Amino acid sequence: MNFSKIEKRMKGGPMYFVAGALLVIAYLLLWFLDNPAGIEELRYAGWIILAVGLVLIFLPKFVFRSKGKVKKEKDWTETSVLVDTGIYSVIRHPLYLGWLLMYLAIIFWSQHWLTIIIGIIGMICVYSISRQEDQRLVEKFGDDYKDYMQKVPRMNFFSWIIQPVRRRKRK
Repeated sequence: MNFSKIEKRMKGGPMYFVAGALLVIAYLLLWFLDNPAGIEELRYAGWIILAVGLVLIFLPKFVFRSKGKVKKEKDWTETSVLVDTGIYSVIRHPLYLGWLLMYLAIIFWSQHWLTIIIGIIGMICVYSISRQEDQRLVEKFGDDYKDYMQKVPRMNFFSWIIQPVRRRKRK
């Protein structure tokens, strides 16, 4: 087994493992924890959140392949240019936001205290991974990425809607 390849793929280090394991555990708990008294509307909202999360998880792969100048033999995350268009003009880390939404969907479906705790811990791990990723990308792209960080929020999709309104009020 080539451990250097595994380490390279786990840029976030052990946090990736912990966040992934917690997500799997939370999904497995859905099968074992029954909460019939849960709020049905939250369960429906969970399905919508899941759909949005899945789009945000898979979309970056296609965007990076088409705009990131990734060589065919390289991993799709190994871009050679800073991608700041499309979804990346709205959110710096759509994949991690999608991952957070997966936890939120599980919390809404289960509405059990154990999945809430696991979900919150998992979300903290994913947020930490996104911060580490910002540091790594500053090292890779330098001032261009720092400028990008000033313009585009890490994972707050709603600030994309609010920012233009704030700019208009200032003028």
